[in-house]
Amino acid sequence: MTYLIAARAGFSPGEAETVAYASQYVDKNNRIYKIDQGKPTAYENYITQTLNILKPKSELMRIYPTFHFIPGEPLAPTAQRKDGKLHRLNTTPNSRNANLIFDTALDSGDLYRIGIAAHSYADTWAHQNFVGYYDVFNAMKGVFSAALPNIGHADAKHKPDQPALVWTDCRLISTHARVSNRVRFLEAAEHLFYKLRRCVDRTCLQTHMKQEANILRADLNWAIGPEDPKNHYRRDRIQRYLALSQRPAYGGHRLAKFDQRLWFDQAVDHTIHGISDHHKILSKFDPRKDEYAWKSNYLDSHWYRFQEAAKAQQKSAWGILCDRTLTLLELVNL
Repeated sequence: MTYLIAARAGFSPGEAETVAYASQYVDKNNRIYKIDQGKPTAYENYITQTLNILKPKSELMRIYPTFHFIPGEPLAPTAQRKDGKLHRLNTTPNSRNANLIFDTALDSGDLYRIGIAAHSYADTWAHQNFVGYYDVFNAMKGVFSAALPNIGHADAKHKPDQPALVWTDCRLISTHARVSNRVRFLEAAEHLFYKLRRCVDRTCLQTHMKQEANILRADLNWAIGPEDPKNHYRRDRIQRYLALSQRPAYGGHRLAKFDQRLWFDQAVDHTIHGISDHHKILSKFDPRKDEYAWKSNYLDSHWYRFQEAAKAQQKSAWGILCDRTLTLLELVNL
């Protein structure tokens, strides 16, 4: 969907694909690599997602509030709960913090930063009413709730991220408890479109943008398809997204299937010793570590440029959050 939005906003197919890949890779960039160790070209990346949500609190604070759960407006109407609780780190859609963080990325002109920030911005709709930190505020009622860590939307599992799902957030007042992800996602898509369209053409008339946004919403609504309680129709949805990508208004270019190793493999040579470090389970039992070395022209590679953009975006977002929100708290050593 991010690709379709960017292409409709006026980015070329190649630019839109870079923005969309960077946006999706935020969730897949969960491993720290040490490349060219002992050489002048030695490098270590930042992660933008974690495989272990039980990491130290300071590390969670670096990752979650900046990339997935931007603290919003505790008094937002959409945040009204049955128990009346408020939380300064609560994620709310289209918040001032989220807009400032996204706008700094847009001003940079860096497609990788724009993609990373687009992910965080859209997540303010998908992840609303959760905080990117350990807190009972995140807890959902139910038999299994106590067994799950109260971090982000762990208690809700994948429900907030499935576009065709209608579900119940039992923490919210009755008028907000029924959640339609379709409604949330289409609203996020429209706001993301406005941001990207203005990035391409600051002189674009509001009336024209609104017309385009309405068409975009209708097309994405069609692509999302019928309500899907079990997420059984995910592949059908993807095929409809791909069909849209071939229309002239969306670049007329069939979007390639996302391959989370593509950018990394283009930039880095990987020498496996024993069991590959990429094996989630068996690698834990192998003391031998794999070796990683840069390929030629790595400075121009997508993966390197994404990693540098992630560092820049984290620094920028953290500065904004410290100025506006985090300095009022004593959760970590800021």
